[in-house]
Amino acid sequence: HFRRAPDGQRPLAAMPTRTSGASGVALAASTASWALAAAALPPYTPELGEQIWQEASEQARSTGTGTQHNCGYGTWGDSGQLNQWDKGFSPCWPSTLNAAATWDVELMARWGAELSTEFGEPNRGQLGPGVNVARYAWNGRLGEYMSGEDPFLGAKMIEAHLSAARQVPHPAVQVVKHWIPNTIEKDRSGMTEVVDERTLFEVYYPAFQAAVDGGISAIMCSYNLVHCTSGVCDAGRTYACANDDILNKHLKTKMGFKGQVMSDWGATTCADEAVGAGGCTPGAVVENDFAAESGLDLEMPSCDSFAGGVTKRAEEKEARIRWGFLVQGRGFDGLPLPSRRLQAEGFCCWWPTSGENICGSCGKDNQDTVVFQDGCVGGKGTWCVGDTAAVAPQTAPAPQAQAGGAQSQNWLGGTYDSNPFGQAAQVNTAAQGLPGQVMIGGKPVTLCEHQGADNYKSPCKLALADRIIAESSVLLKNEGGVLPLSKSANVALVGAEACSPDPLEQAGGSGWNGFACNEVPKVNIRDGIASLPGGPRLDCASDPGAADIIIVVVAPEKASEGHDRSTLQLHQTDIVLIRQYSALGKKVVVVIDAPGPMITSSWDAGVAAILISWLPGQQNGRGIAMALYGEGTEPNGRLPFTFPKCKTQECSIADERASVALGDLIDTEEVRIFSEKALIGYRWYHAKQIEVSYPFGFGLFAYGTTLVQYSAANAWEEGTGAKVNFTMSHAGPRAGHEVPQMYLSFPSETPGDANSKPEWVLKGFAKRLLEPNAPAQVTFTLTQRDLSYWDDAPGRSLWVCTTGQFKACVGPNSRDAILPDKGTCVNFQSTCTPGGVQALGPAAVAAGTAAAPGAVAGGPPLRLVTALLAGLLAGGAAVVVGMQVVRQQRSVSIHSAVEHQPLQHFSQDQQQEHATGADSRDSLTRKGLCGLNCGT
Repeated sequence: HFRRAPDGQRPLAAMPTRTSGASGVALAASTASWALAAAALPPYTPELGEQIWQEASEQARSTGTGTQHNCGYGTWGDSGQLNQWDKGFSPCWPSTLNAAATWDVELMARWGAELSTEFGEPNRGQLGPGVNVARYAWNGRLGEYMSGEDPFLGAKMIEAHLSAARQVPHPAVQVVKHWIPNTIEKDRSGMTEVVDERTLFEVYYPAFQAAVDGGISAIMCSYNLVHCTSGVCDAGRTYACANDDILNKHLKTKMGFKGQVMSDWGATTCADEAVGAGGCTPGAVVENDFAAESGLDLEMPSCDSFAGGVTKRAEEKEARIRWGFLVQGRGFDGLPLPSRRLQAEGFCCWWPTSGENICGSCGKDNQDTVVFQDGCVGGKGTWCVGDTAAVAPQTAPAPQAQAGGAQSQNWLGGTYDSNPFGQAAQVNTAAQGLPGQVMIGGKPVTLCEHQGADNYKSPCKLALADRIIAESSVLLKNEGGVLPLSKSANVALVGAEACSPDPLEQAGGSGWNGFACNEVPKVNIRDGIASLPGGPRLDCASDPGAADIIIVVVAPEKASEGHDRSTLQLHQTDIVLIRQYSALGKKVVVVIDAPGPMITSSWDAGVAAILISWLPGQQNGRGIAMALYGEGTEPNGRLPFTFPKCKTQECSIADERASVALGDLIDTEEVRIFSEKALIGYRWYHAKQIEVSYPFGFGLFAYGTTLVQYSAANAWEEGTGAKVNFTMSHAGPRAGHEVPQMYLSFPSETPGDANSKPEWVLKGFAKRLLEPNAPAQVTFTLTQRDLSYWDDAPGRSLWVCTTGQFKACVGPNSRDAILPDKGTCVNFQSTCTPGGVQALGPAAVAAGTAAAPGAVAGGPPLRLVTALLAGLLAGGAAVVVGMQVVRQQRSVSIHSAVEHQPLQHFSQDQQQEHATGADSRDSLTRKGLCGLNCGT
């Protein structure tokens, strides 16, 4: 069927109607208004999301009777950053952490488009990306997340990632994880994280909200229990996958999520510690009706809580699963995402399988007692391993130990003897060899050719991996200008990782499985250096004492899912090695593949240079070599975490814990209580006035050859928000990429205790190539949401734009930005009405940001102090948006401008310049020089 395209959108290609074999009900394979066969989907908007929701709801109503609705499942890829089940479809990419450490939204977008193609072409779902905020420095899964220790960083990164991923010809159905808060891996299935509603919305939800606003198909709930203590919360202590507060009230209602909530693997199992938790009996699974009513839509890996189907919210669940497929231009019935009408009552989740007829293909079980033909048996889910039929047990298969060092089946850790996900339907092979284009930063970008099973060795993809590694590497120290290295320098390589045939370049767990990460040889630094044009052939067997420069390549203990790191320090043997070579008087360069924050203070004083390269994946040594030698780029990453400073030089484990946020609570259950509220990461160190080794956002500019000067910050009102403009320049000998960062201090009038009001929070960043003696101006936009706090008082639970005076400071990192000689600052008054206003959804906010009639041409917008009164006098419902009133259900916004009050006292000419030229002076948006942050 065909539908009229929404106003302002071009008509899209239609897909043919198919028939569901089991039910005989004709369904649309993909809705014509947004499904595309070989072209990019339209940009996601709230209006498009609502249109798709109406279609998904109609389909759910037409295919179900009462509580009988279609099965929902897909062919999943099981990893957030590589397609592990279609052999060779993905290289072992650098980690999500690497991509985040670039602080480059355009590079993140490019990577996101490549991933979407690798998962989307064979019709896999992508179980990622991960966006959790790093509250706990020892967390074993930080390599899988893109937020670092700040929600704004994660929100901007996932926004860029999803925008580009949506543009490829066959985009993947993606699952953002892990909801929520999921800050500690140890005892993750039994711990209860106790947190107030304000902290959730201000710290742990923003990246998920950005994903929702970007049209994410699914969100994966985490293993832990949650107890939300304020606002609308009243569910008490329940598992995250069966928590009415965080799933229904927060995610689906207040945040507007329309897709499906999928459980993590086995996350509906009630641990022994879950005694007294809602819907749980220890040793069992969450009760069926409880989980269904509380907001879980799809249970993985098999139907345990949902065994036999569910009767609660069945139609809604089908609509949500359909929406998640339709929003990516994919049909719900037929390949690759088949559906079957249930013969038994209720909604059911299914283990992913190949083929169109899930019920018919599964045959019968080994005891020949249950036959699957046209229907699905009540009380069981289906579990199809490859082409082998089997009946799913009531609970997911438990890990099985095997003798002889063989890998065990580990359903939670992600190690499998065989592929339980089936063979993906190869329906898009015609796309192989045809590179696509996506728009990133306002520019067309050509993607790598899709080479199917040869993607893992694609020169284009490996070159992109090299770039991500090099540009995510953070140079912490470079005394004497030892870097970049000359290719004629007398260099020695030492350290266990330097020449290892299998360097430690990844973490453990389900995010790191598959052919490329486990079977393809990784590039060590010796071979990476040799691969550079004219690169020297170094040997780890050579005498370091005869060299002028010694590169020490080390890695801490391997991080992994299900475990937390025991220490933030290097192995003691590596610390001794570094000290040993430093004592020789040589120039020592230390390279660390780090899975998260590190403590370097026990050895860093004696070395010349430190390079942090995170978890670089397959191209490990090649990308690091480029950073060491300045081959085509420079290490221009910035720290997404604070690197703490130990209180003592010896730094025992006790000293380490006394020096790091939450360290003193590790051995107690108090670490699970979020009493620090918003004071995480750099915010905590700043509030406690604790010295750190390297602050959040730190990284040397242009190999540390000079410092960038920040000056001339100014601000003005823009719609319901504000803009901050500044100048940066340097007089050094070489160009480099700078990452200006804006930190905002809220007015003292903002309600809340000290832990809820960090003095400084990140609200803007960009990556800019900065030439010597060529000052550049950059403008950051502050939306009304950026100027708001979450009011979790009884009966409130909404965003409130605070009144009073804000202060914005811009500089190179979280510590220096606020220093007079390192950054530049400006004060400005809030644009909000007295008492604050509720921040609206994207559609309403967009409608309310039009320029006010009668505003001075080219100048700052007028302050509309009587707008609310004018709206009310005109009659009808109205909502306040900043200082404007948007009439509901009408096409006209009513304004009454009576006061012209710029944020600063500029001359008339200066007002004209600031209002019309701040963004256009060097065409920031048009050139993409501030990534995707311009005008957002």
